[in-house]
Amino acid sequence: MKKEKNRETADSFLFGRARLECAAEDLIPMLNILLSMGESYSNIKSEDGRASVDISYVSAKRAVALCRSSGIEAEAALLSGLPYYFTRLLLRPGIIAGVVAALLILVIGSSVLWDVRVKNNEFIPKEEVKAMLAGYGVRPGARISRLDIGDIQTRIERDSMDIAWISINVIGTVAYVEVIAELKEPPSEEGMGDGANLVASRDGVIVGYELIAGEPTAQIGRTVRKGELIASGLCDSERFGFRATRAKGRVLARTEYLFEAEIPYVYTVREAEKSEISEISIIFFSFRQKFFKKGGFSGTKYDKIYSDIYIYTNGDITVPIGLSVVRVPIFSESEAKRTSAEAVDIAYLEINRMILASIPNAEILSKSFSGGENADGTAYRLECRVECIDDIAEAVPFYINKSE
Repeated sequence: MKKEKNRETADSFLFGRARLECAAEDLIPMLNILLSMGESYSNIKSEDGRASVDISYVSAKRAVALCRSSGIEAEAALLSGLPYYFTRLLLRPGIIAGVVAALLILVIGSSVLWDVRVKNNEFIPKEEVKAMLAGYGVRPGARISRLDIGDIQTRIERDSMDIAWISINVIGTVAYVEVIAELKEPPSEEGMGDGANLVASRDGVIVGYELIAGEPTAQIGRTVRKGELIASGLCDSERFGFRATRAKGRVLARTEYLFEAEIPYVYTVREAEKSEISEISIIFFSFRQKFFKKGGFSGTKYDKIYSDIYIYTNGDITVPIGLSVVRVPIFSESEAKRTSAEAVDIAYLEINRMILASIPNAEILSKSFSGGENADGTAYRLECRVECIDDIAEAVPFYINKSE
């Protein structure tokens, strides 16, 4: 009995189960037909002038034909089983396309590169290495069988001025790349004169020398002007006369800087009103195909935000299939006003930012501020005089016997 029930369940799944329906007054004749067929049924219902029973789909199709030959209008509708799911699947082409895409990935995925991972030193950005490898054919989507790794490594080491050594190992569908940068010699000083002097880059009072090469020409405590010689590259060897060298090092001087900032009371504020998708592209390995683009942004102030959405990403593992979406946040501009106190605070912050950016290594001795509204009263203007000790040495090459 248990085996028969299991077989019936298996048949219902493989061939499907259906609901056989007819008019309520035809229920008894329909049941007699099923009895003559020797078919079992279940779930008899009769309501709203209609009657139905549940039966196997194969038997339901036969029963419909027998009922119609007897003058009974009967219909059969699938309820469950493989035929039911297959019919519903045909109504959803997106699922079919997804299954086909998955099969394509499985078929071709093992024969192409899925990812290129670069391990290098800090001298060459990984993006530059990947871009160079792509030029030699090593990129996501490339057929592994067509890559002559040994030849590619040799050509890169021969052609690149930045790479001394490169190793490409393809393991599965991933190319693991290691790079060692070329050690570059310092730029040649040929053509930069026979020697170099140090001159003052700005006015100041000399307070000290920290020279690696060259002879001081201005005494400590002396005031020098911009462009004045402060360390010579011509050195007197006393025994062999003068020789040319390149003066190097720092010349510290007490000097002064002037910084200015003007902060308007009325300013423009940008606010994002909404975000719209302007472009969508399909990503398939290194191939990108745009299939949606929306216009209408001309003349409107907007930025573009690019994002790639892959179907699977986990750590370093990324399946190179997904969508590239470009979103456009639409901004509106409006005027806003700040108080004079707010303008003063911002002006001081801006002055301090300028000081840090312009003389980061200077020793600040004093700061003197003066400020007030500008001539037309639309902004707050702040000036700051900074007295500091800073390096004012600037190298200038010279020639001894320069040919015409």
